[in-house]
Amino acid sequence: MLTRDQLTLSPVARTGAVLPVADPRQQAFQRALATQLGQSMQAEVLSRLADGSAVVRVADMAARMALPQNLPVGSQVPLTLVSLSPRPTFQVATAQGGQAFAEAGPALPEGAAPQTAPLAYLEGKEAAALLARTQTLPAAGGDGGAGEGASLSKAGKVLGEVIAAAQNGAAQQTAALGRTPLLGAPGTDAGQIAAALKQGMETSGLFYESHVAEWAQGGRSRAELAAEPQARGMAPPTDPATAQLINLQLNAHEQARVAWQGQLWPGQDMRWEVEREPERESGQRSAPGEEGPATWQSRLTLRFGRLGEVAAQVVLSGGQLHIRLDAPESARALLEDGRVRLADALDAAGTPLNTLAIHRTAGAGE
Repeated sequence: MLTRDQLTLSPVARTGAVLPVADPRQQAFQRALATQLGQSMQAEVLSRLADGSAVVRVADMAARMALPQNLPVGSQVPLTLVSLSPRPTFQVATAQGGQAFAEAGPALPEGAAPQTAPLAYLEGKEAAALLARTQTLPAAGGDGGAGEGASLSKAGKVLGEVIAAAQNGAAQQTAALGRTPLLGAPGTDAGQIAAALKQGMETSGLFYESHVAEWAQGGRSRAELAAEPQARGMAPPTDPATAQLINLQLNAHEQARVAWQGQLWPGQDMRWEVEREPERESGQRSAPGEEGPATWQSRLTLRFGRLGEVAAQVVLSGGQLHIRLDAPESARALLEDGRVRLADALDAAGTPLNTLAIHRTAGAGE
């Protein structure tokens, strides 16, 4: 018997303080900010530490970061979250009207000793390389807060300029764009649709570098590479469209999430997202160095002439499959009629359906 319990996912918990990148508390701090990537927010300077760094309140959390010394306690600082790894990195406006980037870590517990040097604070194009997680080499001595003597690779500087170009675009691109329909005509063959979806995501350009590595090892043909945007000749990296694609690649690597938007067949618009969530906090932890079971989420939004707009969320976790459908009330009866056929088809495919929840959305005229 299939249940119709509403599909729920565990919320990301806000957590406490830590500074080392690999510490689980630092990782939890990053997860707490993950949904706000690219968002602007206000931070309040709560206190100044002896090493020159500041404790600020940002997104209802206390964080430690290096800020310009001309920002006293009580100051309101506009920040934009531009990166999560290796530490959350914010774009900060400088007194000279320029832009700088500052890393942030959870505030230290009361009574704990601060780091020997504050988190990096660099100005100008050199700072933008932090977005690409380029390795920096701070000069010996100095106050550690001005970024003097930092050495950045040429590739890091280029990537910094690319990210800046993506951020300055008229509209932020949130998905790889399909230029042509995946199928030539409407169809109901599930295998054909699945193959088209796979092909569309593979040739989106989001995985181009890994595909080049596979080609170098004999795992892919040159013709397969030629189907991707990068192989068809792209504008310079700082061109807004190219920069947007590179930015999507970096976000996919950082957040384990990819999205594709285009037409499934002519006239059938579609948005498809796939996300891999890490192992959840539980009593059964993986051994150090081992990767635990992951939860996969897939979201698909389509508009049909008869059903209206239908959104499907599919969650596969630990061998269990859960599906949630959001559709207008006018489509509910038809979807309910297909419940048993869907379960039978999934059983035949070797992936039994654990739960199916059908929820009403406001359709046209309702």
